[in-house]
Amino acid sequence: MELNLTGRDKHSTPDELQNLSAVMIHGDEIFVDQGAIHGKSRLERGIDFRAARSAEDVPNGEKVAVVWVTLKTYEKGRGFSGIASAELVIDFAHGIGYKAMGPLVNQMDRAVKGRVDVSNLTAEQKAKLAAFLQQLRADLWENTPEEVKAELA
Repeated sequence: MELNLTGRDKHSTPDELQNLSAVMIHGDEIFVDQGAIHGKSRLERGIDFRAARSAEDVPNGEKVAVVWVTLKTYEKGRGFSGIASAELVIDFAHGIGYKAMGPLVNQMDRAVKGRVDVSNLTAEQKAKLAAFLQQLRADLWENTPEEVKAELA
């Protein structure tokens, strides 16, 4: 006997969130980690974010960029649309970190709405992100509007 409490056999996700991905940038490392959408990226696991009330409370912290990326269907095909970044500060040695939930959620919202805001990334991080997205899915990069690509230049 199968118990189906929702009346559906699969969970549904609002269309705006189906195309949301999280790209993490930590030092020289850049990777997709969907766990970040729920605050459970591989870099966040095992870190106590309750101990720090500000980035200054994590004096030996390393900055980790969380970049929310969304897709959109354009005339020539699907491409990158919204790209917005926020920051975590993590002291991996001591297992503590700081994340401001407001900016994380607001930047996720901007990406979902198709906006680009990577103002907190360095020029090097922007170039690394552009190269990563290009390498990850060349077809999506090709269909991405020039004004979106220009924000990462």
